Amino acid sequence: MRIFPKSLKGQLVVLAIAGLILAQAVGYVVIIRDQQSRMMKDWLSAIFARVETVADIVDTTPSQYHDTILKAANSPVVLFTIDDEAVARESAGDAELEPSGPREIFGNRAHKVVVAYYDPFRAEFRLGTLARGFQRVYERLHRAGGTKSASEYPVYAHISVPLEKGAWLNVAVRPRGAPTHAPTLFVQFVIMAAIGAFGIMFIMIRVVRPLKELADAATALGRREYTAKLEEKGPTEVLETIRAFNDMQDKLCTFMQERSKMLAALSHDLRTPITSLRLRAEFIEDDEMRRKILQTLAEMFQMTEAAIAYAKGGELEELEESRLVDVGALVSSVCADLADMGAPVECSDTPSFSLHCRAFALKRALRNIVVNAVAYGTHARVTTQLAGNEALIVVEDDGPGIPEDDMEKVFSPFVRLENSRNADTGGMGLGLAIARGIARFHGGDVILKNRPEGGLRVTIALPGASVIGKPSTAQLEPAKV
Repeated sequence: MRIFPKSLKGQLVVLAIAGLILAQAVGYVVIIRDQQSRMMKDWLSAIFARVETVADIVDTTPSQYHDTILKAANSPVVLFTIDDEAVARESAGDAELEPSGPREIFGNRAHKVVVAYYDPFRAEFRLGTLARGFQRVYERLHRAGGTKSASEYPVYAHISVPLEKGAWLNVAVRPRGAPTHAPTLFVQFVIMAAIGAFGIMFIMIRVVRPLKELADAATALGRREYTAKLEEKGPTEVLETIRAFNDMQDKLCTFMQERSKMLAALSHDLRTPITSLRLRAEFIEDDEMRRKILQTLAEMFQMTEAAIAYAKGGELEELEESRLVDVGALVSSVCADLADMGAPVECSDTPSFSLHCRAFALKRALRNIVVNAVAYGTHARVTTQLAGNEALIVVEDDGPGIPEDDMEKVFSPFVRLENSRNADTGGMGLGLAIARGIARFHGGDVILKNRPEGGLRVTIALPGASVIGKPSTAQLEPAKV
């Protein structure tokens, strides 16, 4: 399972929130430690002052009143007793725990006072009051009888104060039952982190949304779908990127249009001299010479016509609008048309799945590949399948195949492999070039592979397909150009 998100927005939000939480946590610890130190000093000072007051009263009153005094002085936090010996047994680490100052309250007998701190006090003093505070809040909320009484808590410390008559005033100190300030600070920390997180997400969305629009526009541009200029918004860096993309798209669109017009004009202008040469060739008396010249002129005319069709084809693809098409119905339509013309084409049952594409451009690509399969392989088999969200149209033949070194070469315009394909079958070597151009126009590709049993397998792979309920050919109407 991936925890760290892949998207830029997700990564920036996670990193920013992690930094915010870390900063808040450090600040929280610093505040807790500072307030805890002051709180412990004030708490011990109050306890010591109370103990000293009780000790002074006991020293100045007759012994018959001592029980009454102690009963009145006892509370859930402190329990007073008068004993012959000191209950507290001070250890070496107690001096490190106790803040400086509180013992001065005992005056002249401060050096004789024994204070023993036990494990609960050590843990709370060293680790802070957060856990203790939450424990008390939990107990207050879930105990039917209310908060646990202080007498049920363990003893934090014993204080033994020597009295003037030789006895010892022993005091057992327990924690207070009220919750500490730690949960309040923690809630404050959570609220601040949440507010900061929402602010960060808002900023990240503002930054990332223009980038997402830019990515979509770049993807469309790769399919030669020239979109309207993107709105220049967002931070300065993003705005400059969008502005550069808009300029690039304008220049690329202008270049493509000029190139297509130049090629079409050049091919068109060649028709006039070819026609003139045909007329002059008719006056040649040598029959064999006349036949060869006319054959050469016919080949030149086919090449110019193919060049014009190639140039105009790109323009038509750009003019045709993309729409949702049933790929199975489209493939069946192409196979049926070729079968009606007598071509040996076999089309298996095609599953129904939809694809957002230019339908007639895709039909043109598929027709070129199937015609090649029939011409060079005597028989064509067409199948379709859905691999994830990718539509695969597979055309197989029984021909000689293509050498591995020439797999890419055959996609170049006007290239024909005379040594592996029948030279008498016609064609100007534009079929595969047009097919791959259309496939890449849709974000896909045309893949060639020789079959182990002989023949060639041509796969048109197109991304963005999805399953649909039933075939529909209503969407294959001619595009308005």
